[in-house]
Amino acid sequence: MASSLRAARRMKTCQQCRTRKVRCDGRRGTCGNCDRLQFTCSFQGVNTSLGRPGRLRARRACTRCHSLKVRCSGHAPACVRCQKRGRECIYSSPAAGNVAPKNDLVQNAVVQEPSCPDGVVDEQGSEPIGELGPFKFPDRQRLELALNVFFTHIHPLPGYAFLHRASLHDRLDREDVDMCLLLSITAISILLTDTDPLNRRYAIQCITKAEEDVTTNLGQPSIMRTQALLLVIRCKMCIGDYTLAFAQVAMLSRMAFSLRLNYQSSGASFLAIETRRRLMWAIYMLDTHWAAGLLEFTTCPADAIHVPLPCREENFELDIRPSREVQLHSISEIPGLLAGDICVAYLRDQILRSTKKYAADANTPSGIMHGIHEIENQLQALYRRLPLSDLYSRRNLRLRAHSPWLCRYAFLHLLWHQCHCDLYRCLTPALVESIPDTTLEQLSPTFLLQCQDRCAFHAEKVADIITSLLQLGAKLPVLPMEIAVWAYQSIRLLIHTARELTRERLVAYANSCSEMIRIISDTSPAVQQIGADLNSLIKESGEQKAAPKDYESGGVMKSMATPRHILSIHNLISRSVVVDDTEELPLPDGHSAAGLEHHNESSGLDGQLPTLSRFDVSPFEGVWLLDGNVVDGWEGQAGFDLIRQMQWDGMGY
Repeated sequence: MASSLRAARRMKTCQQCRTRKVRCDGRRGTCGNCDRLQFTCSFQGVNTSLGRPGRLRARRACTRCHSLKVRCSGHAPACVRCQKRGRECIYSSPAAGNVAPKNDLVQNAVVQEPSCPDGVVDEQGSEPIGELGPFKFPDRQRLELALNVFFTHIHPLPGYAFLHRASLHDRLDREDVDMCLLLSITAISILLTDTDPLNRRYAIQCITKAEEDVTTNLGQPSIMRTQALLLVIRCKMCIGDYTLAFAQVAMLSRMAFSLRLNYQSSGASFLAIETRRRLMWAIYMLDTHWAAGLLEFTTCPADAIHVPLPCREENFELDIRPSREVQLHSISEIPGLLAGDICVAYLRDQILRSTKKYAADANTPSGIMHGIHEIENQLQALYRRLPLSDLYSRRNLRLRAHSPWLCRYAFLHLLWHQCHCDLYRCLTPALVESIPDTTLEQLSPTFLLQCQDRCAFHAEKVADIITSLLQLGAKLPVLPMEIAVWAYQSIRLLIHTARELTRERLVAYANSCSEMIRIISDTSPAVQQIGADLNSLIKESGEQKAAPKDYESGGVMKSMATPRHILSIHNLISRSVVVDDTEELPLPDGHSAAGLEHHNESSGLDGQLPTLSRFDVSPFEGVWLLDGNVVDGWEGQAGFDLIRQMQWDGMGY
């Protein structure tokens, strides 16, 4: 009896499962285990002897990696680790080192050709995605290359300085990095430095996979997923995919606040604290870039951030805690270019908020003059807080020609001058963002002329710095996309305000700005439209002696222009295609307003709906939580005001 049971059990177990001593489901054709592991199942009726199954993790390590008990890439003729260290790589068997691991990706991903030609972008400036082949995750060699490119060329950009190189490499060696972060780093490293169409399409695949991973785990936010989402949004901005990125910025801010990045972390190491701090400020700079001074589009307000400014780069790189920390509103010397970029970005956000109030005719003439003088003082105070070595001069610019921090230096001073342009251009009558004519007439003519002359002065400074950058004689580093917008705005303002600028000088500045836009658009196709707009603007100004028509007021901008929604032609909000389906909300024609009036008459009503009776409610009876401790782990922490954070409703200015 026992022997018959053993025979029956043996008939229901394939040879592979019996050899591996695992339970077999007995499914004919191919059992579940063999199907999952892609083994040749004995139930297929194959007569060849299978023998023992192949090892799931066959030894392909070289002798050096095997002796050190570290992971070996298995590449031939030498593994990645031996290549990096310049050592001889020896494999113990001929088969080892000839085949890459199953999940590894070859250096050049194979994808199908897209439906549109290479290098062609659509009308919105976004890259064609086309039909993509099956995605394969990057192998270790490609990841190492992406990390090297990122920290060499992209980390110096102000909005990307939130990753620590040594820590990330250490976690990568321990396989302790979320794949979504590695994919987003790979994608942004390709998009900002590589113009090869094949690699750029692979980068778009990486964006999609990283985005899927972050979206799937929205209920479990983490630092790495937040970093990955920030890079995904930056990637979408490069390729011109603004609509989804617009909504993801709000998601990014929510993730940051849920992780309490806006508060100092107690008990953590300096590297952890500084990484959180830099990530929070990077999110803030991204959010202010999208919001453009509109409070209803602001998802990461500066008032909600209670952490100091980032420290100097050498302190962060070498894990050296600085002797003092500087706050955003401090009067102390600004600790480095990154902190300076954040401070000037904050001031520009305040300037845009103020000028939009002026354009909405929400201030008296005296209030406008007082507000402009106050912001002027803040800009001058910020400049005085900079170290002497960070002040602008052509000599300081040339000294940084081969420095990795050239982009931060140029960004700081270009944005400082752009802040003045944004402040004064609201007093230029020919511009759409100008304050109403009735208010302009009440201002002092001397004050208006002074502001317009200052606007022309700072616009020329922007064009002059861009020209100096092109004349350095060195290959320019990766530059922020915002510089292309400032280049366009500087020429636009010079056309409308620079009365003493010669035509030859204006054309020279325009050529420099056009060349800068072209350089940035090589890796950021979304910028190409800005170059076309600049050429049209120059052509328009040359064809007529009067001030050319203002391109800022046309197209999409005109439909969105309300007293509080005066946006730049290249503003990211205006380039996010959002369909207004308000007309689809009412009921069909059978339930029109006329039918409602007829219903009221038949019901004996005089056309007005009855109002609800009022109830006497104690002021505290409607409060659902009196003690404020709504989230476990947050009670008792100093500085946290839950009610204030919940009431950031964007109501007015």
